[in-house]
Amino acid sequence: MSSSALEKIPDVDIDDKGRYKYILIKVTDQNDSSNLSKYVVRGGQRFDFHADVYDNFKKCVKPDELNVTTRILGGGWLEHGEKSILVEGASVQYGPADHSITANILKKAFPDFEISCNNTS
Repeated sequence: MSSSALEKIPDVDIDDKGRYKYILIKVTDQNDSSNLSKYVVRGGQRFDFHADVYDNFKKCVKPDELNVTTRILGGGWLEHGEKSILVEGASVQYGPADHSITANILKKAFPDFEISCNNTS
């Protein structure tokens, strides 16, 4: 296989500004025996529940068509400022995500931003 299905899925899809729910998802490529996987971050102000974020992700990505499996690893909140993003909190439904993984993904997507975690909220 020349191109992984994972390459077709953006690492980050979040709103530009504001405070909103987010989820951390592990996506695994089932197209060959390597079981390559990656983490992706999704969130936005339009979602009332963390489950809504996941439903939207599945609708946009279409895991069955790409032959990938997805698993929510938890959620929380993003406070997205002008040049900063704070990762904190937990999803009532899915529990807290590993905010350090989320922060590392965001640092790659937003290299000019200050990315920080609050693991105590």
